[in-house]
Amino acid sequence: MTRDILPMPRLRRWPALVTACLVGVGAMGWWISEPFRGSASSQTPSPAAVGIHKVQGASWKPELGQPLFIAVLGSDIRSGPPGGPGGRCDALHIVAINPAQKAGSVIDIPRDSYVNIPGQGQNRINTGCFFGGPDFQTEVLKQVTGIPIQYYVTTEFTHFMALIDELGGVDVNVPYPMNDPPSGAAFASAGVIHMGGGQALAFNRNRKDTPKGDFSRTENQGNFIIATLAKYRAEAQDPHRIFDYIRVARRHTKITVPLPELLRMALLAREIDPANMKNLPVGGDTGKAGEASVVFMNPGDIFTRVKDDGIY
Repeated sequence: MTRDILPMPRLRRWPALVTACLVGVGAMGWWISEPFRGSASSQTPSPAAVGIHKVQGASWKPELGQPLFIAVLGSDIRSGPPGGPGGRCDALHIVAINPAQKAGSVIDIPRDSYVNIPGQGQNRINTGCFFGGPDFQTEVLKQVTGIPIQYYVTTEFTHFMALIDELGGVDVNVPYPMNDPPSGAAFASAGVIHMGGGQALAFNRNRKDTPKGDFSRTENQGNFIIATLAKYRAEAQDPHRIFDYIRVARRHTKITVPLPELLRMALLAREIDPANMKNLPVGGDTGKAGEASVVFMNPGDIFTRVKDDGIY
């Protein structure tokens, strides 16, 4: 039944060498993990702009060549921790990476896609966040696409800008001029622009001054994800810069992924050439479900091709 649509010497020296190595590894581990550890006397960190979580029961084995699948969920909650109650996921993407080929895909899914929501009937796909939060939204994406998502990332508006600013901004290719007062997107000409947090948020929100409305917005968001990967890859060649990222993460990221898995993902991301990442907007037809405007998705072969190896 259709529900209401909501909104890794000498022998005598061996023990000493082993001890030294263990101490060194232990110290390095402490150094790496320190930004993620708090204390009762530490200052309360800012509310998280980004959440990184593991899907319950999921596993990722890159040593066996298993692709990495991450759902990226952008909440429309203006303030507060991502994954909070209420709200809808107005940005829906699946980032797929093949660790052997060092390539992958970003699938851009229209937020108004009319799909079956388990236990709720037919509704817009982004209401998964409203009904059950990001865990449930990720399960909806898995069901709709058939892609075995292992992790999900959540974002919200307010502290997203501070996160981008603290990392020094990001270079993004603006595909066409934009002048959209509601989102604040104001770019007089097309081309690569170094965006601070405010501009980045506006670019990702603009749907009114685009050629294809929400389809274009979703595609632009996918391009932004690839641009942030390019920034990280370029800067992460300097080990000191990696620790800058970790320190910023302490303030702006809520992480429930085990640290070894998180480090494997970070090291893999450093190896991916953004030129080998393909942005894949999912098409469809707009229509009506009752009085609501919806999208009837037409993904073609995108889901079936990407789910096996992460590559289209």
